[in-house]
Amino acid sequence: MAARCRLPSSLIAPLLAGVVWLCGAGAIANAAPLQVCTAQTLQGFPISGTVCGGTTYGYQCSAGVIYKCSSGPRFTQNNCGLSQVCSVGCTTRPSSSTSTSDVCFSGSPPLKLSTTNTLGGNDLGLTVTLAAAHPSGAFTNMKIDRGDLVPGAYCGVPNLTAGQTSVSFSLPTAVVSSPVNVNLFVDLAYTDSSGVNRQLVPVASVLTLNPGGTEPPAPEILNVTLSPSTIAPGGVSIMDVELARMAPARGIPISVTSSNPSVASVIANGQPMVLGGCIYGGGAATIQAANSVPNTTTVSISASSGAPGQAPVTTPLTVTGGCTPRTCLDARGGTVHGGPCGNLPDGCGGTIMCGCDFGEACAGGQCGPAPPSVGVSAVSLNPSTVTGGSSSAGTVTLNMAAPSGGVGVFLSSSSTVATVPGSVVVPAGQTSAGFTATTSAVSATNAVTITAQSNGSASAVLTVNPASSCTPTTCAAQGKNCGSISNGCGGTLSCGSCTAPQTCGGGGVVNVCGGGTASTSQLTVTATGRSGERVTSSPAGLSVNVGTTGSASFTTGTAVTLTVSNDRDAIWSGACSSGGNKMKSCTLTLNASVSVTVNVQ
Repeated sequence: MAARCRLPSSLIAPLLAGVVWLCGAGAIANAAPLQVCTAQTLQGFPISGTVCGGTTYGYQCSAGVIYKCSSGPRFTQNNCGLSQVCSVGCTTRPSSSTSTSDVCFSGSPPLKLSTTNTLGGNDLGLTVTLAAAHPSGAFTNMKIDRGDLVPGAYCGVPNLTAGQTSVSFSLPTAVVSSPVNVNLFVDLAYTDSSGVNRQLVPVASVLTLNPGGTEPPAPEILNVTLSPSTIAPGGVSIMDVELARMAPARGIPISVTSSNPSVASVIANGQPMVLGGCIYGGGAATIQAANSVPNTTTVSISASSGAPGQAPVTTPLTVTGGCTPRTCLDARGGTVHGGPCGNLPDGCGGTIMCGCDFGEACAGGQCGPAPPSVGVSAVSLNPSTVTGGSSSAGTVTLNMAAPSGGVGVFLSSSSTVATVPGSVVVPAGQTSAGFTATTSAVSATNAVTITAQSNGSASAVLTVNPASSCTPTTCAAQGKNCGSISNGCGGTLSCGSCTAPQTCGGGGVVNVCGGGTASTSQLTVTATGRSGERVTSSPAGLSVNVGTTGSASFTTGTAVTLTVSNDRDAIWSGACSSGGNKMKSCTLTLNASVSVTVNVQ
């Protein structure tokens, strides 16, 4: 069985639970192993413990080397450091989906090369060995960093069957113009006799390819099949090819010919290609039958690999008599600009009605640019700014005169502040029509979008203002700090309350706190952090240098603002807190004696 980057079915569930599996060559290097690398699950959670490089979860680490890896936040990179360079390779000992305790392996090398130095173009012999029990077989996942020079890792590498301890095979090499090193290793994935999923990875082997070699001749074709071997007019047949031996590194294109192309022709780019290291190729539609075949006909289809001395291999293909009408795609010559349209011959004595592509229109049996069609080009409002409760005259304009029957245009408004009719009709022969936009009273300015739609759309903005402009006053602007006052626009403002013993208006001024004997409260500030700065208060009274503590008394109920010198930021805590954030000042209302700590940044 050929290895195609597969794992035992018992490994699939753990992988879906989070372990990464990539079929690439991983971190192969012909120099020293990587010092740091990344091991993580499919979801990006780091793997912790000792990790065997080159495995499904350690594919970014050097093959056959042990790394010490740590856990961490999701998507942590470079969580592994080189721990031990193994002489042969390493094997896995999973603890959980995110933890392993992998160790070096000391048995027979899992991968042996027939040579480590050869001419490019020569075949390379390889032997894979697994002495550990693998009652369900083992998958041989070959990883090569230069698959262009040593191809076939996905089709030419056999797996190990249950009880089979070793398997030998060959892969082709490419002719090179200068020496090139190719790195190879294998990841043997299996389930042991205890039902535990294991992986065995050797240290990467280095193969040196040298110039001066020649490519082996093209192998002969062993077998050709056409599926199906009988097709109806217009049908297709798929060709599959088997070679007598593996294809050389460049691959083998199969040349296909037909004895009667008028009945069964070869599809361009449909001829099989056998990739380097593989013996099978094909799988694509190769032969196309004509749409009309008067009588059932057998056509000889020939295939050649270019093998010296081998005549083309011929396979019969039967095309039944009859006629399959062409589709519009066939009749028009594909999806193209221009081309024929309308009633076209279907190839069977009838016709087929075909339209055009790309939004083109059919005129005179030929596709071309569609003529312009009537639609909305603009909408205008006069005036465009109105007082709420009044109206504006709207005009819809078309891009050409309306045809017979007129053109209906749909109208809409973005707000109920302005309403328009649901539609308006532009009469035949005319290019515009009017409508009325009616507005309602508003307390603030509104921008309303009026939209017209008919084979296109256009919009205009109607600004609706209040009947009279009024800006409400504020308590501060009126010098008031308690009770309720008018905002000057028909509303009221609440200006707060007084702190005993003062009362609202008690000092003889309406809506101003006064009367009674004011009490005081002490504010203590401790300044820490950046030396040379200080914290001051407004109202004045406090000036505390960093590294000291100061206190001052203020009238109870006073709003005190603390500020750091030189526009510095600070983190405030205590009675005036910034919640851990940096702020240049902090304000508190002093209703009792309190303390504040300032950490100047």
